[in-house]
Amino acid sequence: MNLSRKGAILSIFCIIFATVGCTSGNEPDATAPATTDGHVKLTFWSHQEDAMVGAYKKQIDNYRALHPNVEIDYQSFPYDIYNPKLKAAYSAKNPPDIAEVFGTWVPEYSQNGLLAEIPDSENVKKAYYDAPIGGYTLNNKLYGLPLEYNIENGGMLIHPQMLKDKGIAAPPATWAELVEDAKKLTIRDSNGIKVKGFDFVSSDNITFTFLSLILQQKGTYWGEKDHVNFQTPEALKAMSTLKSLVADDKVADLTTFGGELDTSDYFYRGNSAMTYRGPWTIAAGLNNYKVNDFEYVSVPSFTTNPPTFAAESGWGVVVSQKSKQRQAALDFIQFMSQKDNLRTWNLDTFTVPAKKEVAEDPEFLKANPYMKTSLSVLSLGQWIGPIADRDFFFKQVNDNFQVIAAGQVSVEEGLKKIEKAVNDSQDQHK
Repeated sequence: MNLSRKGAILSIFCIIFATVGCTSGNEPDATAPATTDGHVKLTFWSHQEDAMVGAYKKQIDNYRALHPNVEIDYQSFPYDIYNPKLKAAYSAKNPPDIAEVFGTWVPEYSQNGLLAEIPDSENVKKAYYDAPIGGYTLNNKLYGLPLEYNIENGGMLIHPQMLKDKGIAAPPATWAELVEDAKKLTIRDSNGIKVKGFDFVSSDNITFTFLSLILQQKGTYWGEKDHVNFQTPEALKAMSTLKSLVADDKVADLTTFGGELDTSDYFYRGNSAMTYRGPWTIAAGLNNYKVNDFEYVSVPSFTTNPPTFAAESGWGVVVSQKSKQRQAALDFIQFMSQKDNLRTWNLDTFTVPAKKEVAEDPEFLKANPYMKTSLSVLSLGQWIGPIADRDFFFKQVNDNFQVIAAGQVSVEEGLKKIEKAVNDSQDQHK
């Protein structure tokens, strides 16, 4: 929603009064100034990540240049303690006015009435892709604004020279070609695999690849009452395919899974020819490893259908329902989400835009040509769904995949174990 500053402020005033109404004596007055001289002070929390911290500070400076009466106390915290700290603050009824959140966290807050609704939710939602907006939505209302599209599917890192050395003229165009190329590219020595042909064995990509293979068969993995259903032919074929890549095709293994390094680190060190990973890993190659002899290309669909996939809602910003300055806080996050500001944030953080007008802006691709592959598939993504405990869900898929790939349990038995554990967790969180 690209309004002028004056128009945006007037719209927020009108919509808040219409949707929020008068506060009770037990609720903070969201429209009252913090002081009699009109000075407004907001608190804003985020996790610590260098690029994001710098990008937030730039947005704050730009906002304050237009609103000198607004002070924003910005604080960042190490990732490992940030989520627990945020939960504790909301539990103590003393949350920050504005908080950076991961989309998967949002339902826990929105379902308990702790977040302010975004004005004009119905129209605002249309400006975003389905996958990133899903986690911020409850009963067709919006309780935050996503800043990025958290995509792990659709693209992979490749070493073009490795392909040429094996007589492979171009990246694979079909899944069958992907497997055959991966076999040719895999190099072994007496210790096992030295160069993996197609590495997908990361804590995120095992799960995301599994779900994408289901969707590309036009299957589904959600059943009734927010339960998963992994007893379908599509789920069986998807997991069997992943097992075969390790156990039969032997183009990847489990030796580095769960270690300190990411699969992209091994790629940039020359230990894999093709690695299935999100575009955020490109920055590591350019900045940390100082390499540019790689490409980020499309991963072909598992079927003749389009390469559909599931994605979590990524980082975004929310406003506390209890904020004494709800109006100003909402205005700030809407300011960040205006096209030019959000484009700057996405470029500064090397993230994929969640907002359609930014992703479709030729200037964005011109400034970051490595994003071409990801931008081409954003409309094919769907929200991963109402997962109650994200970490538990992924751990069940990952743990059981390892024993399936090792031949310790059958694919059918492993899928049953995943389904039962996840559904028990879903029930516990209701």
